[in-house]
Amino acid sequence: MTLDDPIWSNLEGGYREKYDASIALKKLELVTDKIEISDIISELWNELHHQGDVGLVSYIALPQIIRIARQKDLFDANLLGLCIVIEQQRILGSNPPIPNEFEMYYQQGLDELYHYLLSYLKRDLDTSSFVYAIAALATCKGHTKLGKAIMEMSDTDTLNEVLEKL
Repeated sequence: MTLDDPIWSNLEGGYREKYDASIALKKLELVTDKIEISDIISELWNELHHQGDVGLVSYIALPQIIRIARQKDLFDANLLGLCIVIEQQRILGSNPPIPNEFEMYYQQGLDELYHYLLSYLKRDLDTSSFVYAIAALATCKGHTKLGKAIMEMSDTDTLNEVLEKL
């Protein structure tokens, strides 16, 4: 699927309203400025996920997000977090299923994410990116609850609370 496919304008995002993610994704492909990239990622977070809700456009956007990240060599904790949350909420939330015609496309996106993560774990990562990468690996391999728990540990207060109980 390309970003020029007309389907983009007909899908719902996290607010259960139509959101054409292809517009933001096309911008993400083109920009190089870190502030602009951050703004686009924020928009995607806000539109593709809302209080545990994800929509069909969230599923369709995930493979494109990963494709763009790989092309740009963009390893961003917020971008990883968004992809992880989309998959976790697909499994653990009360969200629409992926239509049959997009299942393989979505699964290929998750597989790409997994391989991208493996290549990045060889690098020096900041703590947030490392935690999200480990959470994403677990999530991509079907250990969704473990991935969610690992993501929760990225919050220092939560981590300290858990460690105090051990």
